Amino acid sequence: MIYTLDTNVLVAALRQPAELDRLKTFLSWALPSTVLSSIVAAELTAGARTAKARRLLDDALLAPFERRGRILAPSSPAWRRGGAVLARTGTGSVSASRQNDVLLATQAREHGWAVVTRDSDLPMLRAQVSGLQVVAPFPERP
Repeated sequence: MIYTLDTNVLVAALRQPAELDRLKTFLSWALPSTVLSSIVAAELTAGARTAKARRLLDDALLAPFERRGRILAPSSPAWRRGGAVLARTGTGSVSASRQNDVLLATQAREHGWAVVTRDSDLPMLRAQVSGLQVVAPFPERP
């Protein structure tokens, strides 16, 4: 199984020591099977409001994934599928957060990744993104 981490899981780990410990335990065995979406990298970078926070984010989290080629951008078909999902479920204008959730879901489905998330919207997207795998933080070692 390949895992991808949603932004909310990483933010919780940055804010709560107990969640950071859970993330570290998970990554101690799952890191070789974990990728990050460029969507999550962008959301985290947008939330890093100071130069110090951006450096810490880059050095501690993003750079190691990037060096290993494990930050991946959604494909053109994932973007198109995401647009189709938004068209079916949307009410006109769509928030950036909703678009990012849908795009992460279509990207994860395309690659067969399981999304590790706290977001209640992603499990609901399973009806719109057939085959989407969503797991709560943090799955146990198989």
